[in-house]
Amino acid sequence: MKKYFCMVFFLLGACHQQETKVKALKNVSAYNSVDAAYSIPDFVIPKDSICFLGGEQYGKTDRFVEIRCENGSEGLIIEDEAFEPINIK
Repeated sequence: MKKYFCMVFFLLGACHQQETKVKALKNVSAYNSVDAAYSIPDFVIPKDSICFLGGEQYGKTDRFVEIRCENGSEGLIIEDEAFEPINIK
């Protein structure tokens, strides 16, 4: 029984997606839901903001990436290529 409990715990930990620490290379449009009209952003993430990219979500036609920034804003973005990874040492 103990063996199975350890296996389940390990598998749940392995499935958890790690966030990636990034820096915005430009002002990036962000949205509150995958149903948003991406021509009208809900908020903008300013250039040079430090954020964390998370998992992917899919709307009817677009792929969104979850984002959480150090300034407290959270949402979804389409342009994940507008961020560069920050090496954590």
